[in-house]
Amino acid sequence: MKIKLPVSAAKFSKSPTANLATGVLVGVGAIFLTGFGANTVQALQLKDKLGKAFPAAEISSVDCKAGPGPLCEVVAGKNVFYADRDGRHAFVGSVLDMKGKKDLTDERLRQLAAMQDGEARIMGASGPAAGPSAQPSAKAAAAGPKVDLAKLAALPKANAVIHNPGAAVKMTIFTDLNCSFCQRLSADLKNVKDIEVTEYLVGILGQDSIEKAKLALCATDRVAALDAIHAGGELKVSGDCAAAEAAVKANTEFFHSAGMQGTPVIIRGDGTINEGWMQTNELRAFLGGR
Repeated sequence: MKIKLPVSAAKFSKSPTANLATGVLVGVGAIFLTGFGANTVQALQLKDKLGKAFPAAEISSVDCKAGPGPLCEVVAGKNVFYADRDGRHAFVGSVLDMKGKKDLTDERLRQLAAMQDGEARIMGASGPAAGPSAQPSAKAAAAGPKVDLAKLAALPKANAVIHNPGAAVKMTIFTDLNCSFCQRLSADLKNVKDIEVTEYLVGILGQDSIEKAKLALCATDRVAALDAIHAGGELKVSGDCAAAEAAVKANTEFFHSAGMQGTPVIIRGDGTINEGWMQTNELRAFLGGR
């Protein structure tokens, strides 16, 4: 039986404010706090509270002085989200400076990506950073960790959204529907027709991510469902979404068992992994660097 969800459950908005959904991003990093004043104590208390509320999130720093406005900036490795000072609400999405006409979240993400790229160079790490400022060469894109292909093959294709089935070039991605860089990658791939993409949806950024992934995998048209979630619209699901919920759980468990930390994760045919968004030309170089 096919049913149409109520508008409250099935409509998604493209509005920046509507995209500030509750949830948390995951990642790793170091905490940068100085002194032990009231702001530092508050930040430490908030970090502890958020860590208990979202045990899967490895929060690296909390800064209640940075804002924006009355919110505290929370950094989780490669990602940024926001929380109120008592830790009751968490907000994921872009914060816009209406006076300065700029995206504060995108600006901060670029700063973090540049810092992490510098740290990786200092530590002698190879491979591209996972931020939009990364400009890897084809040679650099060829390096990186690998996933166990036998274990990946055992993850059912029924758990995924398949784009461009039958295309000659193959790749696998793991995405969270509350991940801004995942949305950027999805937008880029809309214009790519010669790559078959097997997209596994995971729920690592909070309960809202799990619900969105479940709805997408339960939809009568999964590709259209992703468009509705990313860009705004309605979707139709089957009457029973238990199998979709189990699929999201299995995808997420695989994600963690494979040692993946941040989304999107891009995997090419030989199992080489890139964690993070890549421009389309860089993606093609990565996929061809076997």
